[in-house]
Amino acid sequence: MSGSSSNMLHRALLILLLFVGFAAPAQADVFRVGDFSIQPGIDPGSFELSASIPSVLASDKSLGLPEGCRETSREKLTETVMTRYSIGIGCDRALEVDDAIVTPWAVDGGTFLSTAMGARVQQALQPDGETLSLPIGETAARTRALPEVAVEYTWQGIVHILGGWDHLAFVLCLCLLARGRFLLALVTTFTIGHSLSLALAFFDIIKVPVPPVEAVIALSITFMAREAIRAREDDMTDPGKRRRQLAVVAGFGLLHGLGFATVLRELGVAPQERLSGLLFFNGGVELGQLIFVACVLAVMKLAGIFDRDQWVRQAALYSAGIVGCFWLIERVAGFTLGMA
Repeated sequence: MSGSSSNMLHRALLILLLFVGFAAPAQADVFRVGDFSIQPGIDPGSFELSASIPSVLASDKSLGLPEGCRETSREKLTETVMTRYSIGIGCDRALEVDDAIVTPWAVDGGTFLSTAMGARVQQALQPDGETLSLPIGETAARTRALPEVAVEYTWQGIVHILGGWDHLAFVLCLCLLARGRFLLALVTTFTIGHSLSLALAFFDIIKVPVPPVEAVIALSITFMAREAIRAREDDMTDPGKRRRQLAVVAGFGLLHGLGFATVLRELGVAPQERLSGLLFFNGGVELGQLIFVACVLAVMKLAGIFDRDQWVRQAALYSAGIVGCFWLIERVAGFTLGMA
């Protein structure tokens, strides 16, 4: 292949990377959680179900109702990102403990508040494939064994980090900024930072508005991409520059942890599972982060075999920086317009 053809191929691949990057912003940090509640209606045997789900999942499919129950009414209100349903249900018999409503919306998790049986029952629920079952016949939240809690929240942590494009973009910049022990130090510092702020925010020790945090997370991607692009080989051995980079990563780690805390709250963690849920969710985030780091290093190793590692590195960093700028503008515009 001639030099001009090779350059054209490189430019085409770079444009493709940028296009993919620009296609992703709307999906940044996606975690699709539903909020459900049911209460007795005015008439005997009647109930009112309220459901709030992400609009991308909205559909008018029927609920899976217990035998002897039917829908009597349905109202739907679509907002910018959420769709809210108010559904009337009538039953010809008394509810039993095993009765449940199967919802048709493919959420990643949900919170459920029920007063259908007289007692107030609040709990977090996990989907079974493409559906989520609401245990309307229960009179108390189910107490789960520690292994079940561990598996659920570890998995939720993995799913969140691997589906959180903004967090992954930041970790990508770290992987392309440093190597060896210094990369390990940067990732460890980032982990300590977001683990600390995740715990403080989850237990309401600190409270910070979410929109500005999300905007600064986007800024952190652009900043670290710039740092990595401008980095030189001798920077990795300069103690002063290393300390500065560690301090910057620690600060951004604290901000990313606040974003993780928002997701953990949305899952509606049961009071008796707050500590264990926090620990295992954070462990899942770290496990997912390590999986991503391993994948990035493997790709760079493969690119090095074909003598394309520097080109791949530059293309990835410029893409991350541009997408970070786009997310920053998008998020600042979002909460600025919301305040107007």
